[in-house]
Amino acid sequence: MLTNLHIMPSQFEEEDFYRLNEVLSAQAEEDRVQDGADFLAQMGITKDGASKGI
Repeated sequence: MLTNLHIMPSQFEEEDFYRLNEVLSAQAEEDRVQDGADFLAQMGITKDGASKGI
């Protein structure tokens, strides 16, 4: 594990374990949770288009 992360064992022992775990378990950008505005924009619904009637 340490070889793949390019971390020396001495540096690994000094790292904040919980922060390192959080970084290593981060999801890819496309898999992250989106807010409502980003989701609607991805669906092609914009703020300007939402105010128009159907």
